[in-house]
Amino acid sequence: MKGFELLSSQNSFVKDDNIFLASFRETAQFHYNNNAFIKFLWDKNAINPKDINSVQDLESAPYTLVNIFKDFEQITGPYSEIVLTLGSSGTSGQRSLIHLNLESLDNVKKMAYKIHKDLKIVDDQKYNYLCFTYDPKIANDVGTAFTDELLTSFTQKNEVYYALEFDNKKNDFTFDVNKVIQKLKDYAQEDIPVRILGFPAFLYKTICEMKESLILPENSWVQTGGGWKTEQNLMLDKFKFRDLVYKKLNILPQNNRDMFGMVEHGVPYLDCEQGKMRIPNFSRVLIRDPKTLKVLKDGEKGILQLICTYNTSYPAFNLLTTDWAVKNKDDSGEYIEILGRGGVNKNKGCALKALEVMRA
Repeated sequence: MKGFELLSSQNSFVKDDNIFLASFRETAQFHYNNNAFIKFLWDKNAINPKDINSVQDLESAPYTLVNIFKDFEQITGPYSEIVLTLGSSGTSGQRSLIHLNLESLDNVKKMAYKIHKDLKIVDDQKYNYLCFTYDPKIANDVGTAFTDELLTSFTQKNEVYYALEFDNKKNDFTFDVNKVIQKLKDYAQEDIPVRILGFPAFLYKTICEMKESLILPENSWVQTGGGWKTEQNLMLDKFKFRDLVYKKLNILPQNNRDMFGMVEHGVPYLDCEQGKMRIPNFSRVLIRDPKTLKVLKDGEKGILQLICTYNTSYPAFNLLTTDWAVKNKDDSGEYIEILGRGGVNKNKGCALKALEVMRA
């Protein structure tokens, strides 16, 4: 898509509304022309993609609720062009299946690389990796496994260890905290820096079980993602968590980043050095009142809506989530704070399934 290529040529965190809107119209028009559900949705709302000419117009663009994709499979274009299908959960539970053609998959990778590069996380140095997620050789259709495998490609790699290992006897994934602690001890004896990726509750459990602190090599990093979910009782304030990791592993607080993402929405929202989850130019974010669906002002808590343009094979380019969030702005641009999942019944996504493994 020409519009997305133009977005990719910009700095990820310098907003260009004209290019984004042109890209959005192009993407929306493609789905409108090739997906009966999207055409029905836009026609029912008496609006056409060509009518979206300002950021304010995005507020009236028809959106889809994320739960729809857990109940109904959606593909735009021929299934024969799909090269990768990813699910939103582990080995059980409701699954949103997203189908990526080659263009959309390339866009996901390009977008993630550029966002990390512009936040100075891409590095030519060689790293050892400890990933608190599923081994992608086994869970090759799970979104979080795909994400962590992608993140390991942003540097040179020495060793990659996936902490959620598959047990053939149990026919399920297992987590051995003692094995992980030993792996960290081994890494601490090497001169190669370490990158720790994945669910924060696993890292928290690991360092709480450690009897002594370790000094990991200089320029080691943490990049968490997936949230604390059912382990809210363990959840630490972001900055207290950074301090704890620094004390136990010697990883500098500014090298400890959190990320929010959804398999249904391929844009990563990543902490800057100050711990603010930045909104890149690849997306636009709205916050809606859950009762009236009115768009709220900055600083007001509501339901998160995510808008993007990279995907031509899966019609989730305008997505209303079930997550509580707040959007704010400072001198460096817009950022979001994720406040948890709304509703009474929780969909069993990647992190929820993984945390069941941790408690097993």
